[in-house]
Amino acid sequence: MSNKKKKKIKLNFMLLILAVLSFILYYAYNFYEKLSISVIQTAVIDLGEIKKTINKDVVIIKKSIPIKSKRNGLLTKFYNQGDRVSKNAVVFKVQDTNSSENDVSKLERINFQIDQMQNNSSYSPELQSMQVDSEINYIYLDIQKRINNNDLSYLAKLKSELSAMNEKKKSISGDAGAPKVTLQELYNQKAAIEKKISTDNTYVHSEIAGDLSYYADSYEDLFSFENMKKIKVSDIEKVSGNVKKIDSTTVKNGDILGYIVDNHNYYIATSVDKMDVEAIKRDVPLDISIDDITFNIYFYDFYKDADGKFVGLFKAESEDFDFLKIRKANADIVYNSAKGMLIPNSAIVDVEGKRGVYVVDEVGIASFKAINDILLSDESNSIVSFSYDDFMDKSKLKLYDEVVLSPKNIKNGQKVK
Repeated sequence: MSNKKKKKIKLNFMLLILAVLSFILYYAYNFYEKLSISVIQTAVIDLGEIKKTINKDVVIIKKSIPIKSKRNGLLTKFYNQGDRVSKNAVVFKVQDTNSSENDVSKLERINFQIDQMQNNSSYSPELQSMQVDSEINYIYLDIQKRINNNDLSYLAKLKSELSAMNEKKKSISGDAGAPKVTLQELYNQKAAIEKKISTDNTYVHSEIAGDLSYYADSYEDLFSFENMKKIKVSDIEKVSGNVKKIDSTTVKNGDILGYIVDNHNYYIATSVDKMDVEAIKRDVPLDISIDDITFNIYFYDFYKDADGKFVGLFKAESEDFDFLKIRKANADIVYNSAKGMLIPNSAIVDVEGKRGVYVVDEVGIASFKAINDILLSDESNSIVSFSYDDFMDKSKLKLYDEVVLSPKNIKNGQKVK
């Protein structure tokens, strides 16, 4: 075989080898590209919210004005727990002894006699005695029913009423054999008894308008408006949270009968650090959750206490949370939040000094779009401001755009799907 023919065969063999290698490289590249595309993950941008939350032990600060008894005696309450009372309202009555109830019964009987005589009707002790017997029987039945139901809260009051009715029955029985009296004599007796009743009873008024509370915890002065800037972190930590109900029917001079609480202003105090203070938003409502109740608070102030620790103060607003019964609680405070387009942090990259994402179009081509308005981020996602006007701007990121996750090796214009 000639050298010329040998060279031709060798050339053809080399060309065949190159063709085979080109074929292999072509299919290897296509296989790699398809494999790369198949492992590229994407996400669709949707609306969302990020909340930054801290968990704290908090105490309630309120203006509580104590109402004190001015004498020994039996207590009558005119308002229930949580009732709204106006300034100078009569909240309690403290009567000297049980005899005051008897005086009231006598006064009622005299008024009845006066009414009968003024209307030219004959006063019948027998008829009034029957009416009193009926009332006594009703009280007996009520007492028995409450004992059977283990409801002992009103027994003392019912017994007092029963004693008064029995005294009234005795006085009526005495009227049957007593000499007749004139109308003027009845008026004189009425005036004397009314004077005695006014002397025996002391009425207690509210100093301010507010909500009435029958709960106490001995922290009313420490966690008050006047002491608000003197509270220490250690004070907050030492609070037990135990609240006692004021529920006595017999009182002594100086006893606290209840509190009038300013229901327009409540504050919350908690320990904070420098990072908390820098992160907490000002002049906007913050969410706080206590015992599954969420309400708004506003950052009010912070200061360094006598021990060098920081105390944060918040103004609270809620119609649902019972500030009257609670002093200390564990709370979740949302100190910062943002709503908008929720973007996975893994989709955000820096390209040529710009921060943005790769958006995939309808044919699977990725293009870089910058984002300049990240409102808030957490460990997983970031919030970008959203506006319906951006739908018309092709250069801006839009709601429901598909973005590439972990786009480290993605190039602008690369096909990814």
